[in-house]
Amino acid sequence: MPCSISPFESGSNRYRANVRIGNWFEDNCLEEDKRESFRKMRDRGELLVEKARSLFDNFQKEVQLAAPKDDIMFGAVIQLMPIYMNLLDMDTTELHPALSVVINEHAIRASQTINENCELTVAPSERPCVRNAFRIVSGDEHDRTGEKLKYGQRFRLECVESPADPILLYSAPKMTNLSQAINTTFNSQKYGEINLPLGLVHRSKIMCPDGDIPKAFTNWFCMHVDPQKRFESEGGVLPSNSPLVIVHAATNRNLAAENVVIQTLFGPEFLVSVQNYRNVFKREIWKNVWMISNGQQPSAAHKA
Repeated sequence: MPCSISPFESGSNRYRANVRIGNWFEDNCLEEDKRESFRKMRDRGELLVEKARSLFDNFQKEVQLAAPKDDIMFGAVIQLMPIYMNLLDMDTTELHPALSVVINEHAIRASQTINENCELTVAPSERPCVRNAFRIVSGDEHDRTGEKLKYGQRFRLECVESPADPILLYSAPKMTNLSQAINTTFNSQKYGEINLPLGLVHRSKIMCPDGDIPKAFTNWFCMHVDPQKRFESEGGVLPSNSPLVIVHAATNRNLAAENVVIQTLFGPEFLVSVQNYRNVFKREIWKNVWMISNGQQPSAAHKA
């Protein structure tokens, strides 16, 4: 006896024609809703690709550094650059690394400009831009614009593209439960202990009496790179493009460029932390040696 196919086993006869038309109409409406939602997000600039484009435009906007001078002035726009990156099998002479602001992929949808959720890295710097340039401001409540910065004098680093409420660079010691006060995506370690990270904070959060972060956490000062010359250089004018050590005043730890590569939205970059790295002679090694660049070309002695 020949086999027969049940109507319930046939895809074409499973539903009546009016049911299939209804399903098609519903699917068509859903697709139209998706297209309409896409058009509205595109018109409002809420698409992720447009936010990423806006992010790169804002962070990579070129800025003008201070006029090249032999000294560093308060109010000047500068770059903080490691003198040397000692990386195995890698030539860093053409990288021109500089302290830079970076944003992680989780924060792109919320903001495409520099904000408190951004982090700090050491990144290749082809030209001065918003993400790798900072303004030097006084570490006290006095306006010292135009004055020369001196060894041992407190100063703050302010993002150049800050709104009415400027954003400052800071670090912080560990809390009472030994956890980090600043949340970062990546951390470096020294002898198994996590190094202090860097963060950004609005000035309004440190100026008021009940601010979230003490003022001292935003203060930095510079020391001579040679420990034997630090006493006699204290109070002397700070030269530009010269090797020096940048110290976080509250923790007495040095700004450090780590030889740890991480992947960011801008490509591979290096970690930065606040930690002391010294050799057996109690001298800071290359990780703690920086220069403040205001466009003045370094001399041959500094390059060496």
